[in-house]
Amino acid sequence: MKTVYINPKKEVTKRRSKRIAKKLYKISKKEDIVVALSKNLRKQEDLKNEIREYGIKILNGRWLFKFLLCDVLEFICKKENRRIETINIAFLINSNDDIIIAQIIRIAKMVKNVRIISQNISRFSYLENLLYEKYGIAIQVTNNKLKSLNNIDIIINYDFKYDVIKEYNIGCFATIVNIKQELEKVKNNFEGNNINYYEIEYNKENYADMENDLCFEPNILYESYIYRRDTYSNIYDKLMADNVKIVNLL
Repeated sequence: MKTVYINPKKEVTKRRSKRIAKKLYKISKKEDIVVALSKNLRKQEDLKNEIREYGIKILNGRWLFKFLLCDVLEFICKKENRRIETINIAFLINSNDDIIIAQIIRIAKMVKNVRIISQNISRFSYLENLLYEKYGIAIQVTNNKLKSLNNIDIIINYDFKYDVIKEYNIGCFATIVNIKQELEKVKNNFEGNNINYYEIEYNKENYADMENDLCFEPNILYESYIYRRDTYSNIYDKLMADNVKIVNLL
């Protein structure tokens, strides 16, 4: 997988956006690519729309975010001065994502209780059985909109959109972490933390590229270095080797 870095010195007009997108498309016909946009292009919607028209992925840090769930939990607990083994956590998830499943298994061994809330309960019943039979850990898979999020400290919202999540009874002071996309609003009476993004630091000695360091967001840049199709275990080993640390949640 090759990353193409876009950091033009000239202004990117709508016409130039089309030319850039066509050029990327020609490259993509020869090899698999993803695109990293510099800081000054991240809000250029015309350019992003033109690139997406050709089915080319633009890196936005969300792919990396889903590998950092354990680190997110530890960061929150440290900030709130709480022990992770006392935490009740819920996952809002409909798609059966292998990376998330691997982390649910790992997190279930760390925290007090785990619930999986899904509109597709049948997809996750096997996980409930696996955790109990293999590790003696009881989790709950449910879609009870009134009770499923009661007494939950941290909610990992993987892929619920606003029109879905608003139907659930969410504790006013819970912490919500939105992984796949930003969720600006939760509920009118919600007073907890609504986390939509993160900041990291990492060992840059492994990736000597001073020009890109200045022009690209650290999350996007690091994601571009390690983006590939691989297992959670292999990617996480890479994160550990590069000493990746969450320094802020936003």
